[in-house]
Amino acid sequence: MSFPITGTFIDEITYDIPASNWSDGQWINELDCMCETGIDTLIFIRGGFGRKTIFPSSTLGTERTRDFLGFILAEAEKRDMRVFVGLYISNIDWNKGYWKTEIEINRNFISEIYLRYSDFKSFAGWYIPHETSRDVLNISEVMYGLSSLCKEKAAEKQVLISPFFESRLLSEKNFLTPEKHYEEWDKILHKAGANIDICAFQDGTAPIDELDDYFGAVKRLCDKYKMQLWVNTETFERDVRGLYPPISFSELEEKISHHKKYADKIITFEFSHFMSPQSIFPSARNLYGMYVDFYGEKK
Repeated sequence: MSFPITGTFIDEITYDIPASNWSDGQWINELDCMCETGIDTLIFIRGGFGRKTIFPSSTLGTERTRDFLGFILAEAEKRDMRVFVGLYISNIDWNKGYWKTEIEINRNFISEIYLRYSDFKSFAGWYIPHETSRDVLNISEVMYGLSSLCKEKAAEKQVLISPFFESRLLSEKNFLTPEKHYEEWDKILHKAGANIDICAFQDGTAPIDELDDYFGAVKRLCDKYKMQLWVNTETFERDVRGLYPPISFSELEEKISHHKKYADKIITFEFSHFMSPQSIFPSARNLYGMYVDFYGEKK
């Protein structure tokens, strides 16, 4: 067997999970561990969030911020890893859909990132952090505007999104069936999909016994719009009183067995908190051990 998860998000502008407060040495150990388990792709979930950034940004007035992005790009380059850099997002509902402000701030933010970091070979693409399940809050305008800015700056760099399913897990009354989900995203991508290269839906937002139906619909969408289909397999548990602990290994293994049928690549949100041997969660360290025992090379 080989390790199925080959990419992970990095969330260091912490919103809904606790900060690890790792040193550079601990991050170096983390990247080494990722490489040992087959991870070759890193995705910063946000480059800027409100007044927080992952590098010293003059656009957002955070010049005194540590250059974490530069550090990770340099360390990733040593390990032949790819890095997708997250864009700016004002807040979780992106100014309640006032998309023009979101675009204009990102215009300067993207230019600043490209000017500072374009020489890194590890800088492979961009991540649009505006997550949605349906065509709301001007999401089509946001995605088209942001992806266009990315391609204007660097046409060769890929653009990634990671939406979610509004299944009955998330909404008992207004959920979208797989076919309704297809119709909703067909509308979005018809308007916004021209510059998006990769789509990675979040698997924890659909019931595990309906994953094949939802991802079957997504596969048809990606084929239609000539996108790669990645799967964001969530390694945290959504169901336990909103605390988001690491997932059980049995559920992770079941999900992965589904994804192998249609995924061009399996990534996760996210390795460092929920399945790293140096995670702040003891159960994440246990999950790592079970994952390595099951998928690693048997001696």
